[in-house]
Amino acid sequence: MVEQTSFPSEASYTRPRPDCPHPERWHAVDEQASEVEVIRLVQTLVHALQPDAVIETGTYTGHMAYAIGQALVLNGQGKLVTMEPDPARHAESVERTNGLPVECLRRGSLTVSCDEITMLAPGHVGFAWFDSLIDLRLREFEHFADLFDDRTIVGFHDTGPHFGNWSQAIREHPRLTAIHLPTPRGVLLAQFRPA
Repeated sequence: MVEQTSFPSEASYTRPRPDCPHPERWHAVDEQASEVEVIRLVQTLVHALQPDAVIETGTYTGHMAYAIGQALVLNGQGKLVTMEPDPARHAESVERTNGLPVECLRRGSLTVSCDEITMLAPGHVGFAWFDSLIDLRLREFEHFADLFDDRTIVGFHDTGPHFGNWSQAIREHPRLTAIHLPTPRGVLLAQFRPA
């Protein structure tokens, strides 16, 4: 991954607020991509968790997919299945992740079945990252929940208060134990709890 100093300050995209008073300490490729430091955090989580399979929704241009793919290579096993319906963004993601254990699907997440995920990336889904359209993220979690168990960690991006109250349902979800990370755009990490 390119050094963070080559990316604009997150303060270009996010204003200070009480839970994150210094957005200038983070960096981002643009106003839609995850913060560089959040990408590195997810990369480290994937390396530490050693999953057989990883799911990502909202691939965008593939910066997160690239970092996850690098972690899987370092792990020596595992595969990422990531979903992006936009043709141009999908093409950029495929190019960026070429040669990595990453399957970029050019489809909306809710059209992908759990069986397809299992076929493309066999084994335990140890990590899932939800970063598609905000209105879809909770539905995506529930759509793929049959793939998760109590060893699965899930992450949701854009959970800061300036994105509205959408993430409250995640914080209160009976199958998640969540913590909020006060990054400029906000991250919720949670452990899955089987029913």
